[in-house]
This record gives sequence, structure tokens and C-alpha cells, in this order.
Amino acid sequence: MAPDRRDDAAAAAAAAQRAHWGRVLAGTLRLARDVDIAEEATADAFMLALQTWPERGIPDSVEAWLLTAARRRAIDKIRRAASLRTRLALLAAVDEPIAGGADESIGAPAVSDDDLRLVVLCCHPALAVETQVALTMRLACGVPTASIASAFLVPEATMAARLTRAKRRVAESGVGIDLPDDLAVEERMPAVRRTIHLAYTMGHTAGSGVDLRHVELAAHALRLARALHVLRPDDSEAAGLLALILLTEARSAGRLDGDGHQVLLADADRRRWDRALVTEGLALVSSLPRRSGPLALQAAIAAEHARAPSFETTDWAAIVALYDALLSLEPSATVALGRCIALSYVRGAAAGLIDLDEVIEVGGLEAYPYARAARADLLERLNRTAEAAAEWAAASAAGRTHAERQYFEHRRRSGTRDQPA
Repeated sequence: MAPDRRDDAAAAAAAAQRAHWGRVLAGTLRLARDVDIAEEATADAFMLALQTWPERGIPDSVEAWLLTAARRRAIDKIRRAASLRTRLALLAAVDEPIAGGADESIGAPAVSDDDLRLVVLCCHPALAVETQVALTMRLACGVPTASIASAFLVPEATMAARLTRAKRRVAESGVGIDLPDDLAVEERMPAVRRTIHLAYTMGHTAGSGVDLRHVELAAHALRLARALHVLRPDDSEAAGLLALILLTEARSAGRLDGDGHQVLLADADRRRWDRALVTEGLALVSSLPRRSGPLALQAAIAAEHARAPSFETTDWAAIVALYDALLSLEPSATVALGRCIALSYVRGAAAGLIDLDEVIEVGGLEAYPYARAARADLLERLNRTAEAAAEWAAASAAGRTHAERQYFEHRRRSGTRDQPA
């Protein structure tokens, strides 16, 4: 077997996992009616692709091939499980027959909102917010358990047990895989929006590892936000969520310099921002009602940054007013932190520092690296360089990725100023 064929197949399988994991899992889940069986069968399908594609070639319809393989593996697992044999008679009634025929027997891809359906399933009201996000990352986004554990700063065994309990809770809930009534889906929409936002946030700024971003997770969250907006076009918070992610993602290319080092907002090269994403995000923000929810308000804040031709011309007073409205709806220490930074450009660094110290104490942000970094920046602006250096050191010690720690250490040594991108 030629090495280049093996490499091409491995690259195609990796790309397929990023693009199709959720839809293949969802399609298999409708057949298997069991989260564990569907997840194992989906993983088996991707493993089978790595084994067979180098010899047989990459199929024309990658998603259809994977869905066929996963469903066949699911049927095999059900047949081998004595306690589940009675389900076999029901399989034909819940989905089209799979046994027999060529791998391309399913010609059409899975339903386009299957990824989103998995998020709705993961957002069971009995699960804690962190568990909903972790389950979404595992099932809908295909993130390995070890990576999820690192993002949540817990051992892999702990996260594996947490996910197992969550899947059991969903299976025992009685709601069912199909979420049969619109009310059940509608009740979960706030949790779905929050989960997609948190998944994107964890992709935009990774919680562990070497790189600043988890690119695949951020891209998958953006796809989910688009799907949600299509599903709920009149939902202003769904529109706000999509706008917020678009405007944030638009700045991603400017977060690193030519040497791969982190760059924050004040020093970002705005010419590298994705203008198409900015235009799309701004158009969504302009369509939002005056009285908006939390996600729409966050999108409006992002829009102010996107509109400004430079950091110096940013309308900080408008941003402070938007933060005030946001805090009245959704009090949060991290939201308050953003307001402190904006306030410092309206009323001065001293006023911002007073506000920030109160937020850090009340909000318990002592171990949050960007809170320490914000304090260091304000101290530098006040020419309190020794105190600033100590804060940069604290930010570096609390950094979650190598990129963060490297940047904060650079700031400690250099004493230059900027703000988060």
C-alpha cells in the first residue's frame, strides 16, 4: 500500500470526523435507541474507515458510507446483547432497513439538523450546565473524553464517569430519543443556546493544551448556531447567538502575530479580520429588537468593537451602557469584568481599577487569568510597574494553555499594554 494513499485516507477520515460525527451519531441513534450503542457504533465506523479506505479508496459519499457502517455495527451490537433482542422486531418500524446491499445503499445524507437534535437531547433539564456542555462536546461534536476532561480541569476517569452518568440520566428520563413534542424542544431552547455559546467559548479560547484555540470545536459551534437560527428564524436570542459567534470568529485571524504569538485587541491588525463574517454579524445585530436578551446584548457589544476602525476610536461609552443592560439581565462576574475594562476607557484607569478590585473579590476571580491580566494592564496604565509585574506573573501562573502563559510572561517582561481580543 502506498504511503500517500494511507495518508490521504487518514486525512479524509479526520476531516469526516470533524464534519460528520454528530450527524452520523444522530442517524445511528434513531436506529439503535441507545446512546452507548450508537456512540460505540459511530466510533467503530470511523475506525473501519481508517482500515478500509487506504485499500478501497475514499467513497464518493463519505457521510453515507459512515452512516451505513455505523448502523450495521449498531445492529450487530444489538443482536449480540441478549437483553435487547426483543428490539429487533421493531427496527424496521423505526427506520429504513439497513442489512445487506452495498455501503452506498443510503444515498442521501442524514437530516441537516441532526447535529442540533443531539444538542437538544444533551440539554436535559435534570443535568447541570457543565454536564450539558460536556455531553454536547462528546456526542454532538465528537471531542474525545480526554480533551473534555482537560477543558474542565478534571481527570479523564472523572469526566468519563460524569458522561456515563449523564447518558444514563438521559436514557432513563422517559423523554425519548425522538423528543416527540414541540413543547419539550421549546423548553430546552435557553439551555441549547447557552450550551452552544459555551462550546464556542471553549473553542475560541481553549481550556488546556498548547494552542490558544480549539479550532474544530469553535467551527462546530458556529455550524450549530447557524442551524439553530435556521430552525428558529424569529428567535432574537438565536439570532444574537449567531451574530455574537460570527463577530467573535471574525477576529480570530488577528489573535496571533506572524510568529504565532498571542495578540490582544489593542494591537490586533484589523486588516486580518474576516470582513465577510463581520458584515454578516453586523446585519444580524441591526435586525435585533431594541429590548434584547443577554446573547443579543453581547452581540451588540461585539458589534461596537467590529465597527470601530481602530481600538482608539471604539465607542466605549456605548459599550459600558450595553454592559449595564446585560448585567441587569444576567449578573455575572465575567460580564462585570468586561464592564470594568470598558469603564477604564471612559472614566480612567484608576476608576476602572477600583471597580475591578471589587469584582475580583465579590466574583471570586482571583484564579481567572484574564482578571489578573486586566488588573496588570490597569496598573501599568497608572505607572505602578512593580505591582503590574506581579499581576502578570499571577496571570501566567493561572494560564490554561501554553499560548496564554507565554503571552502573560512576555507581558511581565516587556511591560507593553493591550486588551483581550
